[in-house]
Amino acid sequence: MENYLYMKMPTRHIPQIIICTLAFLIGNTGNCCAEPSNWPGFRGKGNSRSSLDNLPVNWSVNQGILWKTAITGFGQSSPTIWGHHVYVTSTGGKNKESLFLECLDLASGKVIWKRTIEATEKVKEVTSMISQGAPTPVTGPKGIYVFFESGDLLAFDHDGKRRWDRSLTREFGKFKGGHGIGSSLVGVPGELILLIDHEGPSYLICVDRLTGKTRWKTPRKPRVSWTTPLYLKHKGEEQIIISSNGTIEGYRLTDGKKIWWFNDIQKNTVASPSSANGLIFAASSYPKQSLAIRLGGKGDISDTHLEWRAKSVTSSFASPLIDQNLVFFINRAGTLQTQRIEDGTQCWEHKLPDGCWASPLAAAGKIYLFCKNGTSLVMEASALEPKVIAENAIPVNEGDKVYGYAVSENKFILRTGTAITCIGK
Repeated sequence: MENYLYMKMPTRHIPQIIICTLAFLIGNTGNCCAEPSNWPGFRGKGNSRSSLDNLPVNWSVNQGILWKTAITGFGQSSPTIWGHHVYVTSTGGKNKESLFLECLDLASGKVIWKRTIEATEKVKEVTSMISQGAPTPVTGPKGIYVFFESGDLLAFDHDGKRRWDRSLTREFGKFKGGHGIGSSLVGVPGELILLIDHEGPSYLICVDRLTGKTRWKTPRKPRVSWTTPLYLKHKGEEQIIISSNGTIEGYRLTDGKKIWWFNDIQKNTVASPSSANGLIFAASSYPKQSLAIRLGGKGDISDTHLEWRAKSVTSSFASPLIDQNLVFFINRAGTLQTQRIEDGTQCWEHKLPDGCWASPLAAAGKIYLFCKNGTSLVMEASALEPKVIAENAIPVNEGDKVYGYAVSENKFILRTGTAITCIGK
């Protein structure tokens, strides 16, 4: 068809057609070129890294806060960004009977649209000891995908039209446990991955993004944790990596079959796994349990693929970060501990102004640390000594904390339980 059109087209129009075609291609590859400005899910693409080199370094109450928007309800999820949309989820009501998804304008913080969903499962009472809107959504070209600890899994387009919805608790049983579900959705090509580990029958599930239908579902033994899986490719094979109370496992993306497992670990219940250089890094709240294992094994690799085990590292909420051949952990007391990637030996420690719920971020040779109390440190990724470039702060209400962030061109979007704050140059 295209060849026929060119054959019938007068030659004097061909240069104009070429120019228009080039303009069209440039305009449409903008989504690809602008991809680093999107923040599509938990920890961005799952690794807490950004290729942007123009992120803010200095900000304060009087400088660099572009906007702040109060949100409906209360939530602990991280915001996500696609194009000019910022998405945030939260819950409301004394029984968490209301679920909220809000779409904000990235430039102004104004609410573009909001959707309220009735929770299919409710709690007896909302307390600070259970998850409240904790799972982070996933965004993509077709829209936004949200999961709540009530078991509700839904898809909306970027205009807020509901595309499909499911209740996993009605399909597969109620979630059991005293602290709720905290695992976030994971975006993979054309699909969504979700880990449901709790005191009842647990499972790993893969869902089609277009239809919401189950591609595969792998049963798991009851195992309580709040970690989020990691998607990666190793030697051409796509894997889903799970670090969950007492085990680290690799599943094949195509069919959900377990490839390998490592069982010599304890209390890896909150921090999610990270990967670099053919290694998986898992963090634990127990001493001598944060470790690195080599990819490439089959079956039980507990005795064969341990690369190193850190002597003094412990980790709380924040997931480990890899940058400049270093691995960064943050413990419950708010101490940043830096280990060498090759052998796990410690380079240095640095006491932060507060603990961190949010995982640290690496960008352009800098490490960004967003403490719960609103104080943020910008540090140089150095193996020699801790080098603080800047210390910044935003106001946080008493009893609230910074739970997560998203990254875009020139901007950070910081999330507390009740508000979204945009930091920019």
